[in-house]
Amino acid sequence: MVTAVLKFEISNSFADWERAFYNHQPTARKAGVFTLYHGHEPDNEQKVCVVLNVLSQEHMQKFMEANGDAIQASGHILETTISEIYVN
Repeated sequence: MVTAVLKFEISNSFADWERAFYNHQPTARKAGVFTLYHGHEPDNEQKVCVVLNVLSQEHMQKFMEANGDAIQASGHILETTISEIYVN
């Protein structure tokens, strides 16, 4: 397992993005993507951070590609995503 820290911008309110994020969690869990944390910057709810446990960086990339339409529909601006990977 690796830990992925994703930082990105959203085009809608955090509440709207979070609702879509929660709705997609069963799909993510079935795919082996587990959320540890999500939140936004204190003074800017459109800058979001999500921390995930995933099988590998490649696994996360495949999940993002397979679910890109749903992720984008949530308000996630895909081209703003910065990914950091950590291993233990």
